[in-house]
Amino acid sequence: MTSEDQGARRWPWLLAGVLALVLAVGVVPLTSVDAGELPGETVRSELEGQGVRLNLPGGGVEPKGLVVWFHGQAGDEDVRMDDPFLQTLSRDGWAVASSNFHGASWGNPASTRDVDLLTAWAEEQTGLTPDVFVAGSMGGTTSLNALVNGAEPPTCWYGVRPALSLNDMGGVPLADKWIRRSFGRDVPPERDPIRSVDALPTETRYRLIASRDDPQVVYAENAEPFVESLSAAGADVEPVLVYGGHQDEEHFNGRDVLSFANTCLPEDADETSRAD
Repeated sequence: MTSEDQGARRWPWLLAGVLALVLAVGVVPLTSVDAGELPGETVRSELEGQGVRLNLPGGGVEPKGLVVWFHGQAGDEDVRMDDPFLQTLSRDGWAVASSNFHGASWGNPASTRDVDLLTAWAEEQTGLTPDVFVAGSMGGTTSLNALVNGAEPPTCWYGVRPALSLNDMGGVPLADKWIRRSFGRDVPPERDPIRSVDALPTETRYRLIASRDDPQVVYAENAEPFVESLSAAGADVEPVLVYGGHQDEEHFNGRDVLSFANTCLPEDADETSRAD
């Protein structure tokens, strides 16, 4: 199912609560978390030349679930890992794993290998397999290509303005250069999410944050046809339309990703951990 009929709004379900808070105590960040929570812990390593990182809840608390974060074109294993968007997850008890994924690799085979290595390493550290893939921009391609090419599907996938059509990336600075470097002149269909929708797992639930105002990852070439095709294939797909261009930081909403992630845990999971 989709939520297209709800129209393009900037996080409308937050407005009433935010207004009340503003009137009472002034402006507060949308990604704020409860006071008194302990700072998290960070574990680092290197897997076949790629830096990897794992954010863990603080205070020795066993993580209740595992998120894998997929960075954008200019990112590495550290991008957004210290930002409220992902820290909100860690402070609520989630483990969050990330990798360099061979940099601006645009979902090439090397990045898929990195996904396998990262998830195996994160499982060694936590005893958990991924519950949610969370992706930003190019990370949409990296994560979806991994699913098409053998990665174990998570329960949920969450994409923020995901880049999904590799033949339509001319609006993203330097993207065409990096895509050619990753694949040569022609991108194989199984490495282009918009052309491999029928190979994606339909048991995974999908939530896409996208904007019709985005001049780089164009909605009509990426999110719109992707949602239509994946929904037609039988998957549970929820697009959330927001305002703003491709660099709008408000699209990375910690409360939204946390609320979604918490629906992806097994029904029999206890409040603190599923690990033995």
